[in-house]
Amino acid sequence: MARPRIKRLFNSVFTRLLLTIMAAGMAITFTVIAGFIIIRFHSESSFERNLLVYVDYLLGDLGDPPSEARAREIACRTGLVISFEHPEHGWQTGPFPRFFNLKRAFVHKYPSGLWMGSSKGHHFIRLAHGGGRLLFVAPMESDHAQFAMAMLVVMALSTSGILAVAYFYLRRLLGPLRALKKGVDEAGAGRLDHRIPEAGRSELRDLARAFNTMAERLSQLLRSKEQLLLDVSHELRSPITRLKVQLEFLTDDEARESLRSDVAEMESMVTAILESARMRHAAAVLNLQSTDLGQLAGCLAADFKDRLPEIQLGPLVNEPVQVDPEKMRTVLRNLLDNALKHTPDDGPPVTLSMELKSEALNIVVADQGEGIPASAIPHLFEPFYRPDTSRSRKTGGYGLGLSLCKAIVDAHGGAIDLSSTPGEGTRVIVTIPRTR
Repeated sequence: MARPRIKRLFNSVFTRLLLTIMAAGMAITFTVIAGFIIIRFHSESSFERNLLVYVDYLLGDLGDPPSEARAREIACRTGLVISFEHPEHGWQTGPFPRFFNLKRAFVHKYPSGLWMGSSKGHHFIRLAHGGGRLLFVAPMESDHAQFAMAMLVVMALSTSGILAVAYFYLRRLLGPLRALKKGVDEAGAGRLDHRIPEAGRSELRDLARAFNTMAERLSQLLRSKEQLLLDVSHELRSPITRLKVQLEFLTDDEARESLRSDVAEMESMVTAILESARMRHAAAVLNLQSTDLGQLAGCLAADFKDRLPEIQLGPLVNEPVQVDPEKMRTVLRNLLDNALKHTPDDGPPVTLSMELKSEALNIVVADQGEGIPASAIPHLFEPFYRPDTSRSRKTGGYGLGLSLCKAIVDAHGGAIDLSSTPGEGTRVIVTIPRTR
């Protein structure tokens, strides 16, 4: 579970944009640092020349061989540590700075034998003089390390603050994208009445406006389609009634029964279309009551006692839930009818069970029938969709049952999920929230 979340995090536009800004900032910082380093090395030659001139003055002041007394006077005035190494005698004006190590120092060697470099921030010059080696060490100021550490802390805090401001600014700037994603999810679930706020003055506002326009046009198109279907179905009722009357005057009994069967099927289809449309429009108007869904499921299963294979009740939850009992009865009846219809009469029984969660109640209807192809599952909740493209009378139905179930469950603020494997069976989970 954690890995998909991390994958989504690194694949998000927001994260990529933030990482791009961070990378650009680091690249600019490194460019500036590299420029300062190049400038420093470029100006080091003149600095070293001036420093060597100053050392020449010091050597003249110390004499040859160098005077220890004079060296101590210079050390007191300048803060330098002067050391003289000679095979016969040597001296040192004071202790070397802490962590100073000549063997691990950064050294620039000159052809004359002079060494110039630094160790742990302490600069030095070593050269041959007076038959020995004279070493000048300029210690770093005692508060320099604390100052450097304080500056590093300030820089780290400043960088963190800048990144935090950038994070929240980008999050606010890309907020419309999250709203747009939610709108796409709602539209994909069939809720075309959802609109996203048209905030801001950027291209994202234009994108939100275009999405709302698209959703409105799709909604109008679907309403027009449903209205056309309702009008046609309504108009068909009158000629069907006249056909039924005319059939009674036929003298050929066999032809009369055949035509009567066809007319009855047409009438059943028209009635199903009109009833489905009526219930879909009324699905959002719920008559909520405190209902024991476990008892309701048990009573409904008894209505199918004459159908094969039988219905086997699993664990049921006898806890009141705020639902519309008649509409939930329709949902369960449609699901059980589908499960029985697509399971052989001599097959395993259809199971109906419930599972109580902290915030929701799950109703599970499962069968071990013929199953549904994976390509058909995304379309099962669309009106008039049937996996059986031949629409044979043997399979029955008009593809309206699951569409109606989804409309009712959505009106309750719940969800309906279907999974199936061909040859193994189908499992439908209806999730109803315990509180609204």
